[in-house]
Amino acid sequence: MPEILRGTRLVIARHAQAILCALGLYALTACAAPQAFAHSPSTTATFAAAQVPTPTPSLTPTPAPPAINVWFPALFAYEAELFTAQHFSELLQEYTRQTGQVVNLRLRRADGLGGIFETLSSAAQVAPSVLPDLALLRARDLPRAAAAKLIVPIGVELLPQEAYFATALNLARYDGDFYGIPYLLELQHAVYRGEAPPPLAWQTLISRQLPYLFPAKVSYGANSTLLSHYATLGGQFSDQNGDPLLDYDPLLTVLNVYAEARAAGSLPAEVLDYAEPMQYWATFTAGKNVLVQVDSTFFLRQRAASEPAEASAWQFSPLPQISSEKPPLSMVDGWLWTLTTADPERQKRALALIEWLQAPKRFAEFSQRVGLLPAQRAALSAWSEPDYAAFAATLLDRNLAPLPDLVNSTVAEALQESFARLLKGELSSEAAANAALDRVRVARGR
Repeated sequence: MPEILRGTRLVIARHAQAILCALGLYALTACAAPQAFAHSPSTTATFAAAQVPTPTPSLTPTPAPPAINVWFPALFAYEAELFTAQHFSELLQEYTRQTGQVVNLRLRRADGLGGIFETLSSAAQVAPSVLPDLALLRARDLPRAAAAKLIVPIGVELLPQEAYFATALNLARYDGDFYGIPYLLELQHAVYRGEAPPPLAWQTLISRQLPYLFPAKVSYGANSTLLSHYATLGGQFSDQNGDPLLDYDPLLTVLNVYAEARAAGSLPAEVLDYAEPMQYWATFTAGKNVLVQVDSTFFLRQRAASEPAEASAWQFSPLPQISSEKPPLSMVDGWLWTLTTADPERQKRALALIEWLQAPKRFAEFSQRVGLLPAQRAALSAWSEPDYAAFAATLLDRNLAPLPDLVNSTVAEALQESFARLLKGELSSEAAANAALDRVRVARGR
């Protein structure tokens, strides 16, 4: 059972700062000013080895190497009562004790204003001297950062394919080169509560008339399940020039399956109201013969918080396949270490830190505590839950489904609209496919 702490999200800025101060993530002066955190998108922590007096005054002490500057997403810090930030800071302190290398840690928001990508972009223009050596970027931000030359390529020799899962390596690529070192992953999979084996295909769902719940509500673009199914069947999102492109046949095939599932009660229109698994989790735990989609982090935390008798009734399984003739894709998101400096010495220090953090035993302990999957095979194999680790490993070595944020927005919006109108009973599958195709054609003709 993973040692995952549950906690409440900190909504009062001064409470968040008080905890950060206790963890040593704030300077003393920051702790004395409660309002500072509310107006600052980041915090800084420096971990250094204790100074030992030189016994012989005539000896000249060896200069300490320059500090490694690291930007880390505050998303991890604000969950589970700052447990992740605490554990990560402890790792950095241990690294300093072992090596004498100082590490400056700055927490940044995960997304939006003050987020890591946005701050990298603005700092590169107005204050390049404050840029870090290392930044932990979300997978969807890596292509944008690489295209803007905010990060530098990673040598292929640093990413042995036998050490990393296939999906992790795919997340690290941009335009044929590696721009990130995969670190933590989040996998989408299914959970079934019932006595029979979980359904592994949509046709099984339909024949058994089992309801399947997944997050289909989006603020923009299309839901990840729809995108994955369309891509599995060979559907494309753009042509060689980057213009929107929609393939009619794969889309019609997907919508035909959805229409059949809707008629059987396996695809209720309520999925359009769900943006995250928590919104239907009570339905899952209260009944039987229900299949739901979850992400690995959510599932592991729910299982850790539940009574063993209840959790033992949950069967985790791959997401149901849309086609028996096409290999399924895995929906995986992740965080990757990226280098923002081309200076060889700074890179050397930063890469040494990454290598230390990703030592299998250390990496396994950290990732399991925070409920995120390690990108390296050896670390996941060292988890104390071998059954779940082996299950996740098989899915992490599949081909990668498209990340919703990286799909052509015109095509994604057309797909989502047709999907929604089909589920609401407004259009047949054929009419919905034609409506999506017409919308993309109009956009291409502008």
